Amino acid sequence: MKIKVVDSVKLRALLIEKGFSQREFSRQIGMSENYFNQIINHKKSPSPAVAKKISNQLGVEFYEVFLITQ
Repeated sequence: MKIKVVDSVKLRALLIEKGFSQREFSRQIGMSENYFNQIINHKKSPSPAVAKKISNQLGVEFYEVFLITQ
């Protein structure tokens, strides 16, 4: 099972709407900016816990941001 960002552009737009830079957001949820950037750019798959943390911090439903694939 892999978790992927549904739409990188939408995720970046959500960050801006919520007043975050990628750096600020990644620090606030306790991960490196590099790792967060790799998640956004489909180079890494976040764990379920990390994906949930991201969606919770953005105040959106999990499936608005992420897709679970096999």
